[in-house]
Amino acid sequence: MSAPRDLRAILFDLDGTLLDSFQSHLETYRATLARFGVALDARQFGRHYSPNWNEFYRRVGLASRHWDAASAAWLREAALHEPRLFSGVAAMLRRLQRHFQLGVVTAGSRSRVRADLERGAITGFFAVVVTADDVREPKPAPEGLQLALRTLGTAPRQALYVGDTGPDYEFARAAGVTFVAVASAFARPGGRARYPRLEAITDLPGHLGVA
Repeated sequence: MSAPRDLRAILFDLDGTLLDSFQSHLETYRATLARFGVALDARQFGRHYSPNWNEFYRRVGLASRHWDAASAAWLREAALHEPRLFSGVAAMLRRLQRHFQLGVVTAGSRSRVRADLERGAITGFFAVVVTADDVREPKPAPEGLQLALRTLGTAPRQALYVGDTGPDYEFARAAGVTFVAVASAFARPGGRARYPRLEAITDLPGHLGVA
């Protein structure tokens, strides 16, 4: 599916899309789950990963009574494993900002997302940032994208969502927004692609024909 002809807004997922966070998230989840006697390796993490924390806990066998405590522990551990932006992200955003409104819509917590954006010095590029704390239903329910679009005053047909996983695609589709994927360690491509897939996030301006 090509980009909308009347494209006005580009909304980004964060982890695996703008932020090179696979290894840091692996270490954070590994340390978190170890508190509850659940072991985790890279293969298991890739197989079971979901942007919905509770869904991930369910997949790796953590009892539901521990989910709230695990999420609180995750936030503490995350401060010890800080991810970095993919190379070239800031320059790409600067280039796109000349033509479109930009935003972030992510399943991450507000405090963690704010810290990641500030550490990467990219907060100022975004007209809207929607996190898990701003919605009642997580991905792939469309609430987060719908909130971002209302904030920007943009119709779904005028927007593009850029993510890296199947749930990101389902998220965009539920909101009626065109989707483009970027290659990521969080995703395991297989079968016929249902959407365009870029090898690097810095390929996005070229994909959109932006000078």
